[in-house]
Amino acid sequence: MSARPYNGAISLALTLLMPLSNIFGGATFVALSLRMSRLIFIKQISIALLGLSLIGLVINISIDELLISALMTWLPALLLVILIKKTRSLIFSVQLLAVFSVLFLLLFFWLIEQPVLFWNEVLMNVSDVLNQGGLVEQARLLTESITNIAQQMTIVVIAMTWSIYSVILILGCAIYRKSINDENIFGNFTDLNFGKFLAIMTAISSLFLFIFDVDWLNNLAYLCFSFFWLQGLSFLHWLHQKRIIPSMGLILTYVMLPFFNILLIMLLAIVGYTDAWFNYRNRIKN
Repeated sequence: MSARPYNGAISLALTLLMPLSNIFGGATFVALSLRMSRLIFIKQISIALLGLSLIGLVINISIDELLISALMTWLPALLLVILIKKTRSLIFSVQLLAVFSVLFLLLFFWLIEQPVLFWNEVLMNVSDVLNQGGLVEQARLLTESITNIAQQMTIVVIAMTWSIYSVILILGCAIYRKSINDENIFGNFTDLNFGKFLAIMTAISSLFLFIFDVDWLNNLAYLCFSFFWLQGLSFLHWLHQKRIIPSMGLILTYVMLPFFNILLIMLLAIVGYTDAWFNYRNRIKN
């Protein structure tokens, strides 16, 4: 990836123009930052920004939009790089991101007394932006469903943010390992396990919902459970690594993910949650 002088800069620029640019662009940033010295990496970023500016001029895209996109993609990726360099463990880093997400959820409910009203206002502003952009039908559909959507926004935003940045870190580390031919550095995604502590926390918060009907507890229970979808996915990768399931099975999982995302993620979360209790890997080994 960095054997030739400008490969890194080209990768950084092109991934920002791809679909899912925040994931692929962020993962590329993580991999290159881990691979290169600080000075060389800064040079690659500078060349990538220059290239993006030239592309913007050629295809008539606002340079400001491209630069903002780069900043929004690379700045969180930089924080992920700092985290993985500090922990030296992919598994521990993903677990820490989960802890940060729980703390942010609790802080959000402490600061915002009425989250539904808060999200109602945010979604109304989004609807106004859609109307101004000529997307009248989309704005109408959003307005009609605004109350139902607002009730789910906190958990959706936090769970999706955690998922996206965890995937960026996992993918970035995978690219980095491939580039240096070292499959063991920072540990393997196939070993991801959130452990019984989070499983117990999920169970207790879910049980308390039958006693205390409060929004923050409801969101906490769903958030803790949602973490396990990534453990379920790591278990599938482990099965593939052990040649228990074929490559096509893993490929089909990723192909179906955009179309059956909620259903598939729930199924993976169930697999991951039960794996935390019963440790399928050890049982299969034995």
